[in-house]
Amino acid sequence: MNADPTLELSGAGVRRYTRQATATRADTSWLTLGGDVLSWLTTAGVVVAVLGGAFSALRERIAARPETGTTVLPGELTAVVAAVLVTAGVVALLSRLGPVSATPATAAWWLPLPAGRRGLLRGELRRVGLVAVVAAVVVALPVVLAAPAAPTVAEVAATVAGAALLALAVVGALVVLQAAGRTGWVAPVAGSLATVVVVVPALLGTVAGSWAWEPSAPHLPVPVLLGVPAVLAVAGLVAADRVSDRLAAGALRERGTAVFVASASALSLDTRELGRALGTPVHPPRRTRSWSWVREPWQAVVAADLAVFSRSPWRWGQLAIGAALPVLAARTRGLGEVPALVAVAVVLGWSLAAVALGEPSRRAHGSPAGDRSLPLDARDVVRSRAVVPLVGLVVVCGVSLGLTGLGWEWVLLGVATAPAWAGAAVRGGYRPELDWSGPVLSSPMGAVPTGVGATLVRGLDLGVLGTVPLVVALLLGEVPQLLLGIAVAWSVGLGLVSVETARRSKE
Repeated sequence: MNADPTLELSGAGVRRYTRQATATRADTSWLTLGGDVLSWLTTAGVVVAVLGGAFSALRERIAARPETGTTVLPGELTAVVAAVLVTAGVVALLSRLGPVSATPATAAWWLPLPAGRRGLLRGELRRVGLVAVVAAVVVALPVVLAAPAAPTVAEVAATVAGAALLALAVVGALVVLQAAGRTGWVAPVAGSLATVVVVVPALLGTVAGSWAWEPSAPHLPVPVLLGVPAVLAVAGLVAADRVSDRLAAGALRERGTAVFVASASALSLDTRELGRALGTPVHPPRRTRSWSWVREPWQAVVAADLAVFSRSPWRWGQLAIGAALPVLAARTRGLGEVPALVAVAVVLGWSLAAVALGEPSRRAHGSPAGDRSLPLDARDVVRSRAVVPLVGLVVVCGVSLGLTGLGWEWVLLGVATAPAWAGAAVRGGYRPELDWSGPVLSSPMGAVPTGVGATLVRGLDLGVLGTVPLVVALLLGEVPQLLLGIAVAWSVGLGLVSVETARRSKE
């Protein structure tokens, strides 16, 4: 620290002084730190070994199954699609939370100091880069291990290293955009890219199966796989370091508060509060709508749900991705031959669609004043809330399963399963808040309420149960008429149960 108060403080000096002051009051020794690092490395090695063994066994099981004529997409292509999908989500998350931010303590103690902001924020930039590298490794490792052909150690290392370098390049580019105040378009573009990379291969696989054409995945040489990302990473980090002194204190403080709320919500498993912290903005309407068809109070509820849903463009992308995921899995060699994997893709895709269509219910649960002003009781309001999810999921499930099974009987089965998922969307939207007044449980992430597990799966549980007839049809390879009738009765019954439980939560 400089003794002369008229001199500008060094950002690196402030960070060094803070580390020294923290170290003098800490109980952790170098031996304890080394033990923690060794424990993390051991855990990572065990996870890699378990993943490698699981994927190797799955690869052998897939190879032993006879190929079907509808699986035409290479497994490498679908793995890249999954990686791009996760990467787009991480990029959208970073663009909303920073990537560089100031915690409440940093904003209170560091930012007012007459020190160079570049030096003060360099440590934050390093932490964000480290988080991005870890996230890239977590995403890239399963992707490369899931390749149909067993990869070598060199191929695994090159792919993971290339993903880590690309993650650093993305962080650098986001910091440059943040300094210029132009990160608002990043999340919509990332969402659009995620939608395109899922929907296009799914349609391509369906068309290719009809034309007996098999696309192949490109293979990049190692110099390109490592050289280009390395250049981009160096350029991005250097540019990010140079512009970090232009970051406004108010923006850093605001994003730091959002990071704090999101982190606390994630650690306490409060997904509702996490969704509020990371919620997508609702755009104002571009033109005035008359809603002339609204005559009854329940129609007003439906119109309000349509308005909320239509003003959030990302929800439309969620519906497209949810409909395309089962088709993508069914058209991929290695995945389409295993009905259980296709069923998992169905649950993931339709869960995403149900979450998107449950947005009006979540908003109504958070702001119930509008519902209480209508001349409707709680049961009628909840039933009205189920109209938009039911119509939307009839389309999503019918189209998705029709393209998966390539037959009208599969379309009917998808439509028959829609009521269960529509009820799940409403049930999940009206799930109660976490109850912190009762006993709590100790977990590796901290204290959580005892009923957190039941709250997390509320809605998804009945949706998964409604998919049971679909799983049976996938195992049989056909849709018998008896199974179709059972699916209708089973799904409608679960949908009614979901609406009734949602009504009780509303009361």
